[in-house]
Amino acid sequence: MPVTLPRLSLRGGAALLLALGIVAGPALAASGASTSPVARTAVAAAGTPVSFTLLVPLTVRPTATGLIDATTLATYTAPLGMLTRQLDAVIGTPAVIGVDPMIIASIRVLGTDAPASALDWLARLQGLNNEVFALAYSDADLASLARVDALNLRDPIGFDTVIDPSHFGPAATASPTPTAAATGTPSPSPSPTAGNGSAKPALPTSTDEVLDWAYTLQHIAWPADDTLVSGDLSDLGAAGYKQVVLTSTNLSATDSGLVDLGSVQGVVADAGVTSLVREAVSSSDPATLQDALGRLNSALGGMEAVSPGRTIVATLDRHWPLGSLNLSGLFADLGGQASVRTVGLSAVLAGAHPDARLTDEPGDAARTASLRSILAATAQEDSFATVADTPTAITEPRRLQLLSLLAVSWLRGTDDWATQANDYLTASVKLRSSVQIVGGSDLFVGAGSTNIPVTVSNALSVPVTVLVNVSSPSSVLQVQKQNVALKIEPGSSNKAAIPVQALTNGTVTTSVTITSASGVPIGTPDSVRVDLQPGWESVGTTVIIVLLVLIFGGGIARNVVKRRAARRADAPVERSAEAEADRD
Repeated sequence: MPVTLPRLSLRGGAALLLALGIVAGPALAASGASTSPVARTAVAAAGTPVSFTLLVPLTVRPTATGLIDATTLATYTAPLGMLTRQLDAVIGTPAVIGVDPMIIASIRVLGTDAPASALDWLARLQGLNNEVFALAYSDADLASLARVDALNLRDPIGFDTVIDPSHFGPAATASPTPTAAATGTPSPSPSPTAGNGSAKPALPTSTDEVLDWAYTLQHIAWPADDTLVSGDLSDLGAAGYKQVVLTSTNLSATDSGLVDLGSVQGVVADAGVTSLVREAVSSSDPATLQDALGRLNSALGGMEAVSPGRTIVATLDRHWPLGSLNLSGLFADLGGQASVRTVGLSAVLAGAHPDARLTDEPGDAARTASLRSILAATAQEDSFATVADTPTAITEPRRLQLLSLLAVSWLRGTDDWATQANDYLTASVKLRSSVQIVGGSDLFVGAGSTNIPVTVSNALSVPVTVLVNVSSPSSVLQVQKQNVALKIEPGSSNKAAIPVQALTNGTVTTSVTITSASGVPIGTPDSVRVDLQPGWESVGTTVIIVLLVLIFGGGIARNVVKRRAARRADAPVERSAEAEADRD
């Protein structure tokens, strides 16, 4: 069966060979052979153990929403769950922990709906004596964000859309005591209860309250292995980071666990030692473990011989083993080695930091192109969100989804990140098409003044307000009012009436558009063909008047004729009566 050798740095490889020489030296001397000058020098210099630090990420698989739901949290924090196994592995060890803030946020936003096992897990995390620092939210790859000048997107916007106030007690009153930033000491994490006698936790009123944690180390960036280029360092420094964790293969040769890279300091994870450590802690049987530990001890012993007292940093990757990580066995073995002493990261940060130079790693052009498309879509979403009465109701969940999409674990090559990226872009198009003009039919205008009806639909789960405009390309149709405000409730449609004036006969094709209150175009413009016949109004009036004249005039004439006929019929009778009267 072939033996897989760990990938060591040049100095690490030389140190390992030298260590083997040191071990073989006494045997050669006993047999009468002379040891080499290099070996004799190394033996004389040996005696100061190297300082060893191990960084362990505490993460979970990326989620679709940027949060872990209650059911999954219950599974992860069960006795054999993923998060429980990770926490069990680091308890009682000097490992330095990088925590994904998404885990903390996912528990806190649930309030009383959070599983009891998740609350217990959070309490255990809070009680650890290990040094702890924050990873980027959802363990988003900071190198990827820096590469596309988007480190400003590394934080969540908020959690209001996922917090149910009924699961919380009253909001905690703000304390006037100094903050961690002002005093330089970590502030205590909020209590799981409201602190006012309520059995419910206090209602978070800000993003900071949801994410607040008593981290012992601050301003540390931990991007994916072998992903940094020189331009990323200044961006990370400008974003507030003071140290960045990187592998020795991403750097010029150094014999220190901390180097000065100009804009930031580099916490250097030795690639060879890291490989051996990862193999040892994930070993599933004692023989494999002992073999890995033996090779690790030889490597560390060689480094101690070449550079006594130097600092050595190793890291675990974003991996979720089926079994438990054997960190306790690793540190127990290292504790028995005279050439090694285990320290926290704070000891490394307080030590020497010689200058070093970054060795740019070739980037993935296709991934970078996808990232740029994703960021362009995100910018369009932010503009579109101004259509909502509460824009953060749209932008908050999408930011969480974006950060989850950027998780370091997607870069391991075991998952189809390209499919996830395409799904995100497809969802972006659907989102930005959620508010649309409902296509109208042709309109006949037979009067001088009328209204053009415009119907707008809203497929979002939040109310929106749009400004409706109709544009006429001809002076024969004048639009009397623009920017007609129209509010549409979630999952419904509403209609606006735009007043217009027709000056003469003709046909005009109008353009109908809607914008948000801030003037951002929304949806796709529509057109309405308007047939103008304002002359029909005067013709109709004339016809009615003529009919009225004929009707009333005819009636009057008829009455006149009848009266004249009656008078002629009555005249002979009157004359006869008069004659008879004369004879009498």
